Amino acid sequence: MTDKKNVDLEALIQRGDPVTAAIRQGGLEAMKRCIQAGVPMVGHKNGQVIRIPPEELAEMLKAAEAEA
Repeated sequence: MTDKKNVDLEALIQRGDPVTAAIRQGGLEAMKRCIQAGVPMVGHKNGQVIRIPPEELAEMLKAAEAEA
């Protein structure tokens, strides 16, 4: 049996911030590459697989960068 350890939830939440930021940055980089290549990015919405055209990605990227 594995011993249960006390988990510091606050430390885990604080540690998650860099991870979340890295995932977000990776998504933005993927968007940039799709825009440069002129190809759609595949995603999902309401349980459906969708293709986001490069033009729409460019608008989304501008909004995301303005947010940051």
